[in-house]
Amino acid sequence: MPSNLTAVAEVGGSLKQVQQAFQAYQVARNQFVNSISGFLERKDTGNVIMEALMKNDVMAVLCCPLAQDPIPGIQSLSLSCLGKLSAADPLLSQVVVSCGVLDSVVTSLSHESPPVQTAADSVLSSVARNSSEFAHRIMTSGALPALLYQLHSSSTPPSVKEGAVRALDSLIRSSVEHANVICNGELLSTLVALMLNPGSPHTLCKAIVGALGNIAACSPKLAEAVVQQKALDPLTRMVRGTLTPPDLKAAALNCLSQLCVHHEELANQVANTGVVQSTVQALTDKMTPSIRRNAAALLLQMVQKTPELAAVVSSTGAPGCLKQFMVLEQGHIEGTLTGLMIAGSMSSYNMTIAKAIVESGAGAEVVAAISNTDASISGTAAWAVEQAIHHSDETAMPLIQQGALQQLMSTYIRSKQSEALRSKLKSSIKATIRSCNATGPLETFVAKETPPELSKHLLARLVTLLQVGPKARQQLVTSGALARLQEALPGLDPKGRQHAEAIQALFPPDVVAYYAQGKQ
Repeated sequence: MPSNLTAVAEVGGSLKQVQQAFQAYQVARNQFVNSISGFLERKDTGNVIMEALMKNDVMAVLCCPLAQDPIPGIQSLSLSCLGKLSAADPLLSQVVVSCGVLDSVVTSLSHESPPVQTAADSVLSSVARNSSEFAHRIMTSGALPALLYQLHSSSTPPSVKEGAVRALDSLIRSSVEHANVICNGELLSTLVALMLNPGSPHTLCKAIVGALGNIAACSPKLAEAVVQQKALDPLTRMVRGTLTPPDLKAAALNCLSQLCVHHEELANQVANTGVVQSTVQALTDKMTPSIRRNAAALLLQMVQKTPELAAVVSSTGAPGCLKQFMVLEQGHIEGTLTGLMIAGSMSSYNMTIAKAIVESGAGAEVVAAISNTDASISGTAAWAVEQAIHHSDETAMPLIQQGALQQLMSTYIRSKQSEALRSKLKSSIKATIRSCNATGPLETFVAKETPPELSKHLLARLVTLLQVGPKARQQLVTSGALARLQEALPGLDPKGRQHAEAIQALFPPDVVAYYAQGKQ
């Protein structure tokens, strides 16, 4: 009898030890994946943590057996770590697609646990973003049917649908070819239906709007398909809505901008929804830079298409709002460039719109941007001034009075290293000089410091203006410009000298001789 009891005790002890061993393994697995997750959340500016993880072959440890762990919590956290690592380095994404890991990730898409499915989605999304080749491997792995099932199934929770949308979005962005394969009418109608569903959480709607924008950006055909699935109505309601979360409004503006990119008809369809007024007002959003910048991008696409669309945008108060936008965007290169492009594009069409830009104060912001140290901003500002100034003196003189010619000249003189910038500045200077209807603003630049390639245009315009009447000629003398002309003569090119002689011929010889004494 004692021997039987001993045997039972031994069996019971062994079973307990086995159970304790598995419990210890589970605790250790939990501790390990939580530690890895914690490492990946830290700031790692010197890549010290990342290098240590790679040195210890973290991908192999996570991939097998943890990514296939029977405990859903461990499996989902392991997959989540895989996704973060894949996003951090293309080489780690390559491990996923080339070392047999991809098959287990695809299998996890159909796991009964929603967190596991969502984590698997995140791995595919991270890998697809790193290269079109990796995305192609995912496309041919059988992942696409599983992702589409997640999206279409009524039993799929919103978190999994969001993960599926993000994974599909990454595949769509990887290449136009992939986008054409994925984006059929059924997918687009499902995305729009989910966007319209009152039960769809904010994050899911934002993911869908982002995906629709990326789909629209791929090609005119896909942009038209998005419109055909009646996406414009919910998108424009997001822009107009006063209670729309800021990040969702910014995403909707970006999506509409991508729709307008391709051609005039699509831009008109967007404008006809009545969204222009709200978009113009969004330019002045002080709290959310992405809203005003995406609004500016949408308006730029519209005004670049036709003068009619530019007139619609102008009529809703765009010039005044544009001025505020440019003030808010000072110091931000991309935003400033967009504002300058809007101002120049709108001004190019006709004098009415150009006057509205100038009189709103937006013109003064354009002039101030000419002297910006960034060559792209300076060149675009010079171009925008030229677009506004060429219509007539009604648009030219206010800009000249705001310092346009002074800014153009001084920036041209100091920008000796950039021929591309100097070319834009020179073109704008010539247009400004041609449109100037008074000698006063031009007299300042009658000087030996003015480059000869600019002096000849300046003097040619002065010849015309000085012939109008004696008052202009008298002012040339009293301002000191006639005396400075004598100093500048030796440095003029043949054309400039010819114009200078024509100016001198308008004055009595003794007056010219007086100012010429010791000057040449």
